Amino acid sequence: MSKGFEKILDECLERLTQGESIEECLAHYPEQAAELEPLLRIAIAAKEASSLEPRPELKAAARHRFQAAISDIERKRERRGVALRWRWRWALAITAVLLLILVAGGTTVAASSDSLPGETLYPVKTTVEKVRLWFTTTDTGKAKLHAQFANRRAQEIIRIIEKDKPDKVPKLVERLVNHLDEIKLLVGAKPGTPVGEGGAKVKQLLLRNLAPNMLVLRDLALERPALRSALEMARQAYADTLQAIEEGGAEVQ
Repeated sequence: MSKGFEKILDECLERLTQGESIEECLAHYPEQAAELEPLLRIAIAAKEASSLEPRPELKAAARHRFQAAISDIERKRERRGVALRWRWRWALAITAVLLLILVAGGTTVAASSDSLPGETLYPVKTTVEKVRLWFTTTDTGKAKLHAQFANRRAQEIIRIIEKDKPDKVPKLVERLVNHLDEIKLLVGAKPGTPVGEGGAKVKQLLLRNLAPNMLVLRDLALERPALRSALEMARQAYADTLQAIEEGGAEVQ
């Protein structure tokens, strides 16, 4: 999937969150409408079903709806020809992941992914994260997810460096910093806004899960001078987030 299409999909999901209908969202992107529509309908179906009790009959109904969406994607792919086959394969992968989120549980599915940037399933991994954020309704819940995803980005940075792929590091650092900035916004760590119990819990997650990886990044910054600036940016963002939560009055950069 091109970066442009992925960004458009993100924007449509956000529009749906804000109350727009699928039809209203598609009107903004007429050229991509045929590809967006089945994915958006799958996301809506999954979000609706995620709030239901996981009784067998509901799971069966969900499977039927997802299978129908897969068939719809396949029919459209065949009509549009082989030129877009790679994109339809990606769409089918997302469909399968969303089905697993609904039936097996989002945490289990997301944790099972071990992909890295540049690998085939990495876009699926990050899309699962976006879907989980979309499903989460509270600011504290979203902040906890961002803390979990920031930890993943740190682990990915470490593994990417171990695989000697330094070109992937700056983008991963940018994503890690974005997660941390979102945490500061979500828990009220900005001027004049007190940090409540939710912020304290998020801070515990950051200290327990992300802190060990920050120590590894410190050592890697010493070993890899070319990456020092990017890795120090990640460590500084982590420190700033902890301070913002602690003080409840730090500016979000």
